[in-house]
Amino acid sequence: MSSSRIALDLSLVVLAALVIGYFIYRIARRGISKKYERTSAVKIHTNPWSALSAGVDPTEMTKESLK
Repeated sequence: MSSSRIALDLSLVVLAALVIGYFIYRIARRGISKKYERTSAVKIHTNPWSALSAGVDPTEMTKESLK
């Protein structure tokens, strides 16, 4: 194997590592989507189904409403 072939293979490996590292960095930096973040339980929802859609645990709502 010639030295130019080894240099080409090494440069391809380095390039692939940089591209993969860039994508990992972008995914880690973005974080969780706003769609999946939980809202505060302070909001009062009319029924358990709307609470579930808003990310609030409906069982906690029924416990507080029974007090």
